[in-house]
Amino acid sequence: MKGRSFGTIEGVTTFLDSMPRFADRGASAANFSLDRMLYFCDLMDHPQKKFPSIHVAGTNGKGTTCQMLASVYQHSGYKTGIYTSPHLIRVHERFRINGLEIEDASLLEFFSEYGEDVVENSLTFFELTTAIAFWHFAREHVDIAIIETGLGGRLDATNVIEPEVSVITSIGMDHADILGHSIAEIAREKAGIIKTGKPVVAGLLSEEAKKVVWDMARSKNSDLFFAGDFNPAFVKGTMSFRTDTGIVKLKGTGRKQIDAVNTTMVFLTVSTLNDKLPVSEKQFIRGIEQTDIFFPHHAHFEQLSPNRDWYFDGAHNAEATSVLISELLSRAPADEWTVVLSYMKDKINEDIAAQWREFPTIKIVAIDSERAASIEEMEAFFVNAAPFDGINTLLSPTGDQPKSELVIFSGSFYFYEKVRRWMGTMATPKE
Repeated sequence: MKGRSFGTIEGVTTFLDSMPRFADRGASAANFSLDRMLYFCDLMDHPQKKFPSIHVAGTNGKGTTCQMLASVYQHSGYKTGIYTSPHLIRVHERFRINGLEIEDASLLEFFSEYGEDVVENSLTFFELTTAIAFWHFAREHVDIAIIETGLGGRLDATNVIEPEVSVITSIGMDHADILGHSIAEIAREKAGIIKTGKPVVAGLLSEEAKKVVWDMARSKNSDLFFAGDFNPAFVKGTMSFRTDTGIVKLKGTGRKQIDAVNTTMVFLTVSTLNDKLPVSEKQFIRGIEQTDIFFPHHAHFEQLSPNRDWYFDGAHNAEATSVLISELLSRAPADEWTVVLSYMKDKINEDIAAQWREFPTIKIVAIDSERAASIEEMEAFFVNAAPFDGINTLLSPTGDQPKSELVIFSGSFYFYEKVRRWMGTMATPKE
């Protein structure tokens, strides 16, 4: 196999680690064409056609919405696959069935069968992981698979599926160099996942984005549901939204205010599929409330330790940063938070930096990646920030009590692994 060994999981891991990734290289590691993906799916006998799916795109909120959907269906007794990206610690996280990551033996089987074809067809990392997801879900005969786009929608490698429902969580100015330099252009790319005659569910969109999605849905003869029409709300720790039969209320513990919108999108999606995959309102509510049990490491305002109000949120663009900061300020004034940030160099910009500047205590961290911003590059945006000297600086001299009561780590999902390593045993509950 051209000098590559796929006979052991170490060989597979070495090969995967050697592949250029968007995390390190940006757009140069991607392929914005479906031709290669369609060819490879044909080579695998079209596994993506062998299970029903829900396709989720959007600038922000995709991961949370996917996890909520998977939790609801899993709790309701369905064998549920979920494919998401990026992974936080290891690649296995991208492919889960009923919350369980793919096993080494399954990865070895895939590469034993298709490893040579992967090399010969020069698949990108994301194309490869998408192919693995399709193969795994088909092989395991899932009842439903939740498929998250990687970037955009129209030319995303995942857009070879024929989903039962398409979900567009949000549309903002992210990856403008790839997707377009206006909300309308980006909306057209995201709306590219809409399929003829299949329903569409959307989150809170600007009027400009809403028109694009509406026009696309109408051209595809697809029913369209906007979450905002159902009055999602988050008040005093309770999420709620309106339905034709009344108000649905859920516990909001551990959730952000925007999750009221995400929850509404999940309800609308599940409702459109209720004839094929019945879910009761009780199962829906319990499934949403159990999301963090099924997906404890999610990097969406994740509490890093049950003993401390320290959180991680992968807010990496202006819209996500605004939502996160609104959440932080709803809990405490800016001067009570310690903010620890690490960015990719193509993500840090004045719009993001200006939002954080009302917080007087900002620390910055550079991670090991070609795309990562250096300390000097971040200092240009945060002139009063100091390099972060490690978790111990947030603790009292004895190390058993937090010196900083409220801490938010943010800037990039790729920062998560480093933070988790820092936390170590502190992330485990005390006896």
